[in-house]
Amino acid sequence: MEHAVAWIVGLTLFFGLVVALFFVITRGARAILGPRRRLEEELGLEVLRTRLARGEISQAEFEQAKRALGG
Repeated sequence: MEHAVAWIVGLTLFFGLVVALFFVITRGARAILGPRRRLEEELGLEVLRTRLARGEISQAEFEQAKRALGG
């Protein structure tokens, strides 16, 4: 009986550790990749503004592309 309890406790601790590591890794990845994504969005918006200023795209196309970038 004690052997079964030890297994249950061990498995619970193991899966708790796996879940904790999952959250640490995913939050860490978001912290690392988040600034890069914002930089890419800013660069994309700058390109759109330049194309709008040159007359390469219309205001409607600019707004549509801006929404697609999330801005």
